[in-house]
Amino acid sequence: MEAIKNREVKHPIEFTVPASGTGSFYIQEDFREEFYSHYHRHKEVQISYIIKGKGSVVIGNLIQPFFEDEIYILKANDPHIFINEGVAGESIHAIHIFVALDKLRSFFELQELNPTRDFFKQLNSSKKLDQQFGEAIKGKFLNLQQTEGLGKLMKVIEIFEYLLQHESNLISLYSGLHETFFNDKVGVRINEVLRYTLDNFNKEIGIDEVAQLIHMTPSAFCKYFKKHTMKTYVTFLNEIRIEKACQLLINRSTENISEVAYLCGFNTVVHFNRVFKHILHSSPSEFIHKHSAVRN
Repeated sequence: MEAIKNREVKHPIEFTVPASGTGSFYIQEDFREEFYSHYHRHKEVQISYIIKGKGSVVIGNLIQPFFEDEIYILKANDPHIFINEGVAGESIHAIHIFVALDKLRSFFELQELNPTRDFFKQLNSSKKLDQQFGEAIKGKFLNLQQTEGLGKLMKVIEIFEYLLQHESNLISLYSGLHETFFNDKVGVRINEVLRYTLDNFNKEIGIDEVAQLIHMTPSAFCKYFKKHTMKTYVTFLNEIRIEKACQLLINRSTENISEVAYLCGFNTVVHFNRVFKHILHSSPSEFIHKHSAVRN
């Protein structure tokens, strides 16, 4: 598995959503080797269906794996990036619906759409719908680009209705960050730390070298990072390493726990086991057994 390499470090970009066609909803289809490569945010709610691909998604300071047939509902202005970590040369395929609540205010005032409007407005965090629920609505997403006019609008509304029906099945992706977290100055610094960590998680990383990235003393950096991410840098680094370990174990890249530990930057298996259990509340062996049972 490879981390992000050779990408320009910037603050979360205020992303201008690319419009497809002349309809009321913005539709974007990614069918290439990489997702949009910048850590970014936008004022639209984003609904993303992962047709093909796997990797990591970063939302705020939360990082976790994503898989095919999962649906993500990204809250407006939640900074995020999808990172493709599949087999080299394999393309990803995802379809995104961008919902501009301000531009569609009159549309959502229709009584029949009041529940949908309230759902989007009251999102307290980004959400995920697991694969078992995603597959049933896959066809609607796939047909969005081939349909125009009233047919497209009806498919979008059917997707909204499906999400509302499964609201109780949505998994919160709340990272604990304040809404004001990513002003430009803070965003530049935290994003640089994020990208450096993703690129070097499998190596030994010292607080000193990370602090130097944003021109701070180690003590000042630790206080700054904790203030703006609600967790220590060591905790954040360990979460990234464990997430990468889970990817290796799920993908069966190796089931040798010692090898996984060293590939993910841990010096000893004992330390790896301790951190793994603290974060996931299960041992690596239990994790392997659980996911083997699901496959079988």
